[in-house]
Amino acid sequence: MIIYKFGGVSVKDATAIKNICNIIGVVKRPLTVVISAIGTTTNLLEELVDAYFSGSDKVWEFYNQLEKNHTLVIDDLFDEIPATVATDVNGLFIELKTKISKPSSDKFNFEYDQVIGFGELLSTTIISAYLNQIGQKNQWVDIRTCLDSDDNYVDANIDWESSKEKVNTKFVDKSTALYITQGFIASDDKGNTTSLGREGSDYTAAILAHLLNADKMIIWKDVLGILNADPDYFDTTTKLDLIPYHEAIELSYYGARVIHPKTIKPLQAKQIPLWVKSFIDPSQKGTLITKGEQPQPLLPNYIVKKKQVMVSLKPLNFSFIGEKDLVFIFSLVTKFRIKLNFTQNTAVSFAFCANSSARNIEDLIAELGKKYEVDVSNDLELITVRHYNPMTIEEIQLKHHILVEQKNTNTAIYLTVAN
Repeated sequence: MIIYKFGGVSVKDATAIKNICNIIGVVKRPLTVVISAIGTTTNLLEELVDAYFSGSDKVWEFYNQLEKNHTLVIDDLFDEIPATVATDVNGLFIELKTKISKPSSDKFNFEYDQVIGFGELLSTTIISAYLNQIGQKNQWVDIRTCLDSDDNYVDANIDWESSKEKVNTKFVDKSTALYITQGFIASDDKGNTTSLGREGSDYTAAILAHLLNADKMIIWKDVLGILNADPDYFDTTTKLDLIPYHEAIELSYYGARVIHPKTIKPLQAKQIPLWVKSFIDPSQKGTLITKGEQPQPLLPNYIVKKKQVMVSLKPLNFSFIGEKDLVFIFSLVTKFRIKLNFTQNTAVSFAFCANSSARNIEDLIAELGKKYEVDVSNDLELITVRHYNPMTIEEIQLKHHILVEQKNTNTAIYLTVAN
């Protein structure tokens, strides 16, 4: 079994969908294809959830836009729309419309997960039907019937044992098998939809690769492979040919956007190679993630996280920041589900950095303000450099106003004022 994963950019419109179908068409079977929501659908669904949860009438504006976007893709993709496509897609929209017509509960994370998966369900329904129409016979699989999770909504944990049997029953390793399924979502023991974390489709593909003992997994991107820097921020970048598993985990931990942080572990456990390749030019070799000691070539790797907020805390009574303070602070961070990108503490202060757009960040800051003197700095950037050298450090220091610096043997981290 081979596992493919295509993200939202690779299926952003009818032309893009036809392109990935060509890629799928030339691979040997058996093949399981994990597909994300079309284009920026997940962003639109997040706006819809916010409007629904807050009781805003804008929920219908977002719903209508969602329906329009998918109708346009279907019209462009099919010369003659099969009745099954119209029925299945319309059924999903009726299900979503019924959901958002009812009053929301007071549990945002639950409501988020009941809505957010419609993007993947719609995209895979459309693409599966198109593949069948062009002669690439496939089976559409609702991944929620295979992957079991707990009810930690928005960041659910997979039940590996119960999922294993279901996955191997559904994704049978037949020589001609082609399966189309969704990333990002699973279900709890009550049958409610759960999500595995934002951008979690990579993780879904890795879970399936692990449970099916896949020969390899390929993530298809709009870049030639994994680069040593984000081309959106750097004029010159170099493709990495090989990255060891442990290095890929480090890069994803610090925020590299190419791979979801949870993706590597299931693959490493069974030594399943992961390729990152270009759907724009599939003939290119890409980047291989596998066992090894050092990346090839060994270069400084830059990771930039924009739109950061730094929150600095000092005790109101001028006492030390002790273990009890850290336990209290991290308990609140966990309560409000804030992901910390950077922390630093001294005897009398503690500071952390997070995405300024994180939901509940203002509530967390307000709660901390009851016990600590709080200073908030906005519009910051977090720059992480793996395998830095003196020239790298000098360049960053010259080009950026640095607020905080941390270094160890392999990694340098800088919190800077946004340029």
